[in-house]
Amino acid sequence: MAPSYRPPRWSLAGAALGLLVGLAACTGPRAEPPERPAPRVEVTQESLRGREGQAEQEGRAPLWSVPADRLDQPMTQVGQVIVVPDRRELRAVDRQTGQYQWRRPFPMSYQYALAGGLIVVSARNGGPLEVLDAATGATRWRATNTEDVVVHQQAVYNRECVGTGRSAKCVLIARDIGDGRQLWKHSTDRHARVSDEAVGNRNPYATPARRYVAARLNAGTYTAVVSTTGKSGARLPSRAWYGFVADDLLVSTDHDPPRGDPQCTVSITTVNVATGAEGWSGAVFSGRRENGECAKRLAHDRSGLFLIGSGTRLVAVSAAGRPQLIDLRTGKVRWQGTAAGVPIDGDARSVLVRRTADAGELALLDMTTGATRWSAPDPGMSGTSASWPSTVTGRFAVVGGARDGRPSVIVYDVTTGRELGRYPGWLTGAGNDWVAVRNTGGPDGSTLDLHVF
Repeated sequence: MAPSYRPPRWSLAGAALGLLVGLAACTGPRAEPPERPAPRVEVTQESLRGREGQAEQEGRAPLWSVPADRLDQPMTQVGQVIVVPDRRELRAVDRQTGQYQWRRPFPMSYQYALAGGLIVVSARNGGPLEVLDAATGATRWRATNTEDVVVHQQAVYNRECVGTGRSAKCVLIARDIGDGRQLWKHSTDRHARVSDEAVGNRNPYATPARRYVAARLNAGTYTAVVSTTGKSGARLPSRAWYGFVADDLLVSTDHDPPRGDPQCTVSITTVNVATGAEGWSGAVFSGRRENGECAKRLAHDRSGLFLIGSGTRLVAVSAAGRPQLIDLRTGKVRWQGTAAGVPIDGDARSVLVRRTADAGELALLDMTTGATRWSAPDPGMSGTSASWPSTVTGRFAVVGGARDGRPSVIVYDVTTGRELGRYPGWLTGAGNDWVAVRNTGGPDGSTLDLHVF
């Protein structure tokens, strides 16, 4: 990998799902009821023992189980339905019963994002876009020929190009997420896109609405753009890593340490979004992997997060190798952890830390004070494995990965650190009171189990 690169937008890699071919051009709201089959749903209380080799289940049995093919994006909850992005279709499952509420086939590779009660589904490699009502699955509006779709809570942004190569004529378009009406349009080049990077936001939940968004209108610059009008504000050089808006700051980061730098330096530059006045610029650190290499990212790349923190407060590593919270507005360190460790996940209240970025024991810190709430032994799962995911919710800290060559999921109580359960399989999503695990090898093939606590 080259020393400078644009990190992948979607933290769960692999083949994803897709959109219907030949969608109509952007239209007004439509009431198109989705297909509503009534597949058999197996509600079971049987043990998971034996489904994943010799792995044992420790904890309560699932509330319900449904057939599953392959999930390369996390499940999420909106209202009373849980969204299941299976290989060839998007499904909504009733949170309490496991009954399908609706299902939509998408034969091409796709990605999805939640914004309030809407689901935005777009072709991963460019193509059609469709906005669905999460409760019913009905289509609100559609667009075609979209590239680099980014979803914020109030708008959908994408690039549209005619032609190829240097001769291509491209525009960056913003549309109202509710009805698809165009908010603004900028003539740009093929590199243009609105940033989906944000402090504390977890994919596939859409970035919270802000007055300004960070847009890369060309290959070399981030521009603060008024989200409703497209009016341009401050600018910062794009340094191949992150560009985002944090409150009234436009922020650009570079996670590649300078030549000869023995530390894992992450350089940060900020300006005021409206005036361009220089703000704090300085350095934080990314921590190291078990092999001594710099982690570079400030959150684990399979956590669904780009950056851990809230508002202008960013979680990183100090020069001494300890987790810290720094205010991007002033550069002031709000707290520094008492022990060495690398932040890998978190939410607005908690920070999950591991001894290194991919190995070692765990600890959960309070986001406000940095105090250690609890620690746990090494879960025995390598963070470099493609099977590693993690998530922190209001009630849980959950990690998954390969243990002794078999996939396993461990659920911790976020307040006490008490282990609530171990389950064989792959972590596929978590909510405030549920954790979803996919299993293979049972009598019914691959199943998706919902555990409620």
